[in-house]
Amino acid sequence: MSIFFRRLFFILIIAIVMNTCLFGMAAATGPDIIGNRLILPSPIQSGETSEIQDFIKNQGSVPASSFLIEYFLTSSPEQTKDKILIGIWEVSGLKSGAGKSGNTSVTIPPETVPGEYYLIRWIDAASYISGEISSNNLQRSKNPIIITTRKTSGLHGIGTFSAGTAYAGDQFPVTVLIANDQNTETGPVTAHLFLSSTIVPDQSGIDLGIVSIPSVAAGEEREIRNSVYIPPDTLPGEYYLFTSLIPVDMITGEAPSSEYWFNEDPIQITNSPDHPVSGTEIPIPAGPTSTGADVVGLETILPDEAFIGGSFQITDKMQNIGGATANIVRVGYQLSRNIDGTDGEHLGWWTTMNLKAGQTISEKKLLGVSSAFSPGLYYLTKTITITGSSTENTKDNWWVSNRPIYIRYNPADPIPDLTHVQTIWPVGKPGESVQITDTITDIGRACATGVSVAYYISPYSQFDAATASYPGVWKIDSICSGEQKTEATTVTIPSYLSVGEYYLYSVINPCWFLSECGEGSPELDTSNNINAGIFNVAR
Repeated sequence: MSIFFRRLFFILIIAIVMNTCLFGMAAATGPDIIGNRLILPSPIQSGETSEIQDFIKNQGSVPASSFLIEYFLTSSPEQTKDKILIGIWEVSGLKSGAGKSGNTSVTIPPETVPGEYYLIRWIDAASYISGEISSNNLQRSKNPIIITTRKTSGLHGIGTFSAGTAYAGDQFPVTVLIANDQNTETGPVTAHLFLSSTIVPDQSGIDLGIVSIPSVAAGEEREIRNSVYIPPDTLPGEYYLFTSLIPVDMITGEAPSSEYWFNEDPIQITNSPDHPVSGTEIPIPAGPTSTGADVVGLETILPDEAFIGGSFQITDKMQNIGGATANIVRVGYQLSRNIDGTDGEHLGWWTTMNLKAGQTISEKKLLGVSSAFSPGLYYLTKTITITGSSTENTKDNWWVSNRPIYIRYNPADPIPDLTHVQTIWPVGKPGESVQITDTITDIGRACATGVSVAYYISPYSQFDAATASYPGVWKIDSICSGEQKTEATTVTIPSYLSVGEYYLYSVINPCWFLSECGEGSPELDTSNNINAGIFNVAR
């Protein structure tokens, strides 16, 4: 082969390789959602509802639009057939490089066979994201989840106390007495209450709602007082009050008596002129007898602070003050820097079903603070929506906390924390070049890179970049934990300054204090980033 052809062949090979690389790079552009961490419940009983906490990140080069993450169970780490869908996380979108965490309610079907299962996380299962890199969208948990047979929680009912008469359409106070015969504390349990015209339980009973039972210590007896709601269409007559530690539709004739019980003395249900009942002699007014579902928030208990990259717990309560059952109620939680709650960042959901008219429920929720948050004061907001309800009253469906939550970095995390050691202030004349000798150190637990120490001259004793002159900056490539750095930085005194006394500011990472340049690099505490001194302009 001649030299010419050998060179031509070599050039063609290089072109093919470069073309392949370029096309490979082009194919890698776009959103790329990955899962970082999963917190899974285990063990969990068949038929039980629990929560998983998921942490995701968009490591792609462009933002992702709204998408779904579906969660499945499979009995084998390799098996993708016969997956059991247990929950869905609706993600509103994710910026390039941003992370997000969320809590998703998952329900294990009652017919699930006990054993070891693996969780499958399927990102963008519905292919909503245009151009999303899907090669890593199907991920399985490293460790299995243990599914057990549903059983009583160690609790048994002593009795449920109530009045002997009640009105249809009214609240009905009850007291549930529970005992724990186990040697260990039980977790929270829900008691389901319903009315039956006979002492044989079946699925035709009249559902009254639930009573939440908190943890019960070993050997303890606990009284739980609450009110349930008797539906307005309940016909007058005698009914037996049943209390069950399992959902009504799971009660069978073979269920242990400790899982449900009834009051031997029946309750007399009558109607009231304020609550006409269908099928009685009291005339029913023309038109609808209900104003529709109307769910409002009653109380939200929140912490004073939370850590970036961690989570915090709230206790929330809501009530359906309307006249109809709310089928699916969703409460969305956000954090906002604004006191009016606008432009909030979504944290998670609380979803509940079949909230009866007059019923009040409470829930403890774990909300995650993603690494995309920066330190500061945030207000918790929540929005309440009812799926498929056209008659819902939305007047009180928006809520903003009356005090902020302080979001900050966890001191135990590897975060840098820069502070001044000493600043030697110069003396000079307008137009002169002088030196500022500054020493800073990192008292945090990690290195800081790309650090700027900016200098400002101002006639005011409070730092405000808008009213100050900017004579210079000291740039530091990196500074690590325990390290000190000293630099003499030459700055020029503005020529328009008159003779007299001014304030000179040394500001570490000034972007924390200037809205126009975005957020500063991560830092544990910025309260010690500004050092001020007197600067004399000589004659």
